[in-house]
Amino acid sequence: MNLISQYTAQRLGFAGLIPFIALTLVALLDLNGELAIRLFIIYSAIIFSFLGGIHWGLCMADADNDQRRALQWSMLPSVAGFGILLIAALPLCCDYTLAFLSILALLHLFWLNYERRKLAEHSWYLELRSRLTFTVVALHVILIIISI
Repeated sequence: MNLISQYTAQRLGFAGLIPFIALTLVALLDLNGELAIRLFIIYSAIIFSFLGGIHWGLCMADADNDQRRALQWSMLPSVAGFGILLIAALPLCCDYTLAFLSILALLHLFWLNYERRKLAEHSWYLELRSRLTFTVVALHVILIIISI
């Protein structure tokens, strides 16, 4: 990828943090914090799903190699994100906010670790993903703390 495209990807990646930061601030200021946390969880699941799509695209671009295993792994974020949203939509007997925030934070870290193993040749992308992931996970932790 050329430098202009990398720069665009970086700008878009950091712009993707805006909803995470805004919803965390709304929750911290207790301006309808419960709704802000629910929206944060939804956005986090959507972003996690998007990360699998990146790998799907990379598999499709690499027509020379057998990509079956990588394609299967690329579905994990979508299925996990949908599972969290499905459970969150059910009328449950108790509040699972802490569990959802914790699971999503761990999933984001898990996927970054997976990407580090599979995409070592894309150092600029891994640096960007590391910065974005650690910011996102830190914001999850902040919401976990204020939800206790």
